Amino acid sequence: MHTAWQTILLAITSANLLALLVHNRRLRTALATARHEADHDPLTGLPNRRALLRHLDALLTDRTRPVGVALLDLNDFKAINDQHGHAAGDNLLIHVADTLTALDLPAAYIGRMSGDEFLIITDDVEHTSRENATAAADALGRSTLAIFGEPVNCRASIGLAIADHGTRTVADLLTRADAAMYDAKRHGTAVQVWHPTTAATAATAGTSRRRYR
Repeated sequence: MHTAWQTILLAITSANLLALLVHNRRLRTALATARHEADHDPLTGLPNRRALLRHLDALLTDRTRPVGVALLDLNDFKAINDQHGHAAGDNLLIHVADTLTALDLPAAYIGRMSGDEFLIITDDVEHTSRENATAAADALGRSTLAIFGEPVNCRASIGLAIADHGTRTVADLLTRADAAMYDAKRHGTAVQVWHPTTAATAATAGTSRRRYR
């Protein structure tokens, strides 16, 4: 009888331990999912604004590290939304994200900032940042997505800013990239690299007015 009770208690203990292990595994899975969702855009699956800013801030703590940011803004995206609907716009954003990811750009961290804006952070020398921005512009310029049987182009205007000793904050660097992106739109160029005159031009045109935190 004593042996039987021991067997029963052992079985109950084993069952409780197994249930606890399963519960802990579910908690770990839920935590990992929550962390992923907190740092990733639900539509495209790319890192979101929060993850991008945190990553960039971490890179900029090393003042000797070469860092470049390319801010991509899709051309005519509002017109596509207005003409074909938001579902079509969402499909275009997913297509753009897939196109950028497929490039496998060196030393690049790619994410979606918001709306139709994407960011490529390059943790390498300046020419790599330029090459990544150019490769992204070329790939999107060649890419089309069929929406209701009509081919829609994915062209983007890209502003590139390179961190220097005078620009070591996230806000400063993104503001420069933002100004360069608007400069690219005004001039009809795919990629525009920030330079001191860009800021003056943007201020005159009143285009670069957003704040990055």
